[in-house]
Amino acid sequence: MKTLRVWLVVSLALAQPLAAQTPSLAMDLNALQLEPLVITAPRLKIKKPLAIDPQINQHLLRLLQQRQDARPDSLAALDASVGNLSKLSTVTGYKLKTRYTELGFLLTEGLAGVTDLSLASELEKTVRQGSNVQTRAAAMVALAYTRDLRYLPLFQGALLDPNITVRFGALEALLIMDNPAVQFQVGNAARTDSSLAVQIYAAAGMWRMGDIYGREILLRLAQHADWFVRAMSIRYLGEMGGADEYRKILLWLSYEAHQAVRAEMCSALLNLQKFADK
Repeated sequence: MKTLRVWLVVSLALAQPLAAQTPSLAMDLNALQLEPLVITAPRLKIKKPLAIDPQINQHLLRLLQQRQDARPDSLAALDASVGNLSKLSTVTGYKLKTRYTELGFLLTEGLAGVTDLSLASELEKTVRQGSNVQTRAAAMVALAYTRDLRYLPLFQGALLDPNITVRFGALEALLIMDNPAVQFQVGNAARTDSSLAVQIYAAAGMWRMGDIYGREILLRLAQHADWFVRAMSIRYLGEMGGADEYRKILLWLSYEAHQAVRAEMCSALLNLQKFADK
């Protein structure tokens, strides 16, 4: 069903008159239409009496330590054996590409929700002192799955980091914690962060937590001059909106020029179809 949905959305979008040529159209459509990756946090599914083999934690700790100060990179650029993954554009192909070209994803999944003191301490150290921004972001997300509020100041401080990768990781960590104590920081990021992508993600988080002003931010940015800002905002409007958002997006679709944004609009409209007659 997911594959059918993707092709239907693309077909609807491409049926519109071609108002402007878009470089790398196939890549843009795939990036916007594929389902997001999900951290499964396997250690959270292990029953308390069942101890985790120390060897697993030792290997994860070693990997984390090796990556703390490594230069940011994509393993795909270094390893020819995964080069063909960059050409895959199905849902499964997209997930495989990310899983095996970004070690931070695997580290996050393996460390998410960690309670082992040495691992938790190393994750904190990575967030505070590591020079690899990808690993710092992954460490924050892994810590967030503990839902432990003692890490809240750590994430709050990272929201001020000059690097967008670190700030986005901090914001994602706050949203994963899903606690009323994070609402102010999320709202502040939605209003003031220097990156519009961070603002949009934070605004969606605000709305999801019940702050309606997040919706207003998304509606405003959905009319932004930058096509990527419009597309990303519309994605979240389609995910959480209702009848009003359906009518607005349907209206915008008639004069949107960018193909990737039109495809995202069609996807949003499909998600909101149940509100079409309300």
